[in-house]
Amino acid sequence: MTLAIRPRALAPLLFAFTAVAANPLPALPGFALAARGQEPNPDEAPTGVPEGEIMEEPGGQVPDEAAPRRGRARSRGPARKGAPTRARAEAAPKPAEEAAKSADAPAPKAEAPAAGPSFARDVAPVLVAAGCIDCHSPGRPGFARGKLDMGSFEKFMKGGGSGPAAAAGKPDESHLILRVRGDEEPRMPPGDDARLGEPAVAAISAWIQAGAKLDDGLDPKAPIKSYAASPQDLAKSKLAEMPAEARDAKVTQAGLERWKKANPELKPEIETTEHFALFTTLPKDRAASTLKSIETQLPAIRRVLGPEVIDRPEKISFYAFSDRKDYVEFLRTVKQREVDEEEEGDADLRTAQPYVVVVAPPDAPAASATGPRRKTRGRRDADAPEGSGRTLAGLLIENLGRGAVLANGSSPRWLAEGLGVYLAGSVERRSPYQRKLRVAALDAFKLGWPTRASDVLGGGEQVSPEEFRGVSFALVECLTSPHFRPLFGDFLTGMSKGGDKLDDVIKDVYGADRETFLNETGDWVASTYGGAD
Repeated sequence: MTLAIRPRALAPLLFAFTAVAANPLPALPGFALAARGQEPNPDEAPTGVPEGEIMEEPGGQVPDEAAPRRGRARSRGPARKGAPTRARAEAAPKPAEEAAKSADAPAPKAEAPAAGPSFARDVAPVLVAAGCIDCHSPGRPGFARGKLDMGSFEKFMKGGGSGPAAAAGKPDESHLILRVRGDEEPRMPPGDDARLGEPAVAAISAWIQAGAKLDDGLDPKAPIKSYAASPQDLAKSKLAEMPAEARDAKVTQAGLERWKKANPELKPEIETTEHFALFTTLPKDRAASTLKSIETQLPAIRRVLGPEVIDRPEKISFYAFSDRKDYVEFLRTVKQREVDEEEEGDADLRTAQPYVVVVAPPDAPAASATGPRRKTRGRRDADAPEGSGRTLAGLLIENLGRGAVLANGSSPRWLAEGLGVYLAGSVERRSPYQRKLRVAALDAFKLGWPTRASDVLGGGEQVSPEEFRGVSFALVECLTSPHFRPLFGDFLTGMSKGGDKLDDVIKDVYGADRETFLNETGDWVASTYGGAD
């Protein structure tokens, strides 16, 4: 994909691949991507690329044969009806334990150091939850009565008819504190049932005492709602203050309760590492080797998804079921949705005690039947049977990545599916599974890439599940290839605002229109996957 990119990107992408790939991207909201961070195995050839179709050699050099061929004729064909894709968990009703969870993940919030009060973390959520922001806005009763506009921090601090809302360093002289305590009329919020609790009042008072400042990096002109810490943020902050043993106990308790809903007759063993807790009835050595394999890949996963996905105050729970019926029952009872016939895993990283759940693939055959296993460099899941398309570590990483993308704003499903498969390649190098998906993407090109890819970008109702996943993977693998890796972070951030923003994101990031985007990604698929089958 090398043609219609705006001049700012064209020069570095076309004429200085190696130099560009060596410069890291700045930190981005939602995802922290670096230019060199898109390769799960930076010290080896790219993950899962078909034999003879290497996208990038070690050191960032791009072989000439990997570049898209500009003269290739584009195949176009009629749309083909296929089975509709499964209903995803994010569109399903939420269970009772998550009823209070918001439908969309909040944008990342700037937080003050834990040592001092924070307006975004300690004050703004109280003002939002109590209805103060809505009431004190133009056209609403609070604004009409006292002329106090709380739409932004700047307006809030300016105050209303009685003067500034907060006197820095003097909570007992601040109208905000006097009103919420009832020491000044009218009392706020109005109504006996709307009184703020003492912890909330104490938090506001502590913030005023500390100087009544806005958190560093936040825009005082922006709406207060835009950076108010969400319930999830507050819960995360409380978890961080708990002793590690107490946090682990909550993870264990929630994990056992969820497992019991799936199969009360089975008691799982729990294998833990610094970041994960694996609940399973699989052999202990297999569980331990799986977690070790995933922990080994964390630096690469962090570079792609950002540290906030992994570096949480609590461990992420993994559930690996040997029997598919237990997996089905888990999703029916915990996530309250039905399961599609071909799915093998799911995740919810927005909930308290976030989790990934999968159907464990078959274990490797015994050594006596297959001969001694060659030593690896820790990059492949040791439980993979010969010829199998999946590994337990690969399934867990794929669904971890997919869940992280879906938890990032309103990111589209195709991006989540594609990036999940891409990350799984870190432990499933050159796997039959990824090879099959590349063949599916190449078949889509032969049927007419602009039409087939458009169906996937639009939700995938007109294509089969395998084609949806294959095209999604191909799009991500193209956009994370050396030609476009430096701009992928911007693309991820833009797409977190919703799949309907695709045209705007393509224009803003690549300086192109959708037709060019489809034609060029199709050229890349034909050139790079030409030998996939």
